[in-house]
Amino acid sequence: MDHNHGGPDDMEMLCPMQMSFHGGTCEVILFPSWATTETGQFVGAWIGFFLMALLYEGLKFYREVLAQKEAAKHCTPGAKRTMRHFMTDKLHILQTLLHLIQVSVSYILMLIVMLFNLWLCLAIVSGAAVGYYFFGWIRRSKMDPNECCN
Repeated sequence: MDHNHGGPDDMEMLCPMQMSFHGGTCEVILFPSWATTETGQFVGAWIGFFLMALLYEGLKFYREVLAQKEAAKHCTPGAKRTMRHFMTDKLHILQTLLHLIQVSVSYILMLIVMLFNLWLCLAIVSGAAVGYYFFGWIRRSKMDPNECCN
């Protein structure tokens, strides 16, 4: 049965897709043209995914800070805001763009984990842990961004 999906046969033979956790440095990452056939290429990809996961945690923290600013901005007593005001607010537009980036990055990280390469999974998990270590301690658990006028 032919399972060729239009990718180059040489890369598929050189770095076959494995459907169980495995080690090694030969990996086709997301696209057939992005294959790590040498250790240096794989280490570069590992560092890149580690940093991507670390920055993903930072992005989540930054969105929380923006949500707190947005909540504080709209907490003036007696002020009535229309839906149009909320939809055209610059902070809301920025939050929407950051949400788009956050969802995109999270799906990319998920696809990398689905390669089942232990080393790439370790890069993402350790990057997320280090990112949480750097950004998580700043979070104030008593401040709820959904709570108005704390």
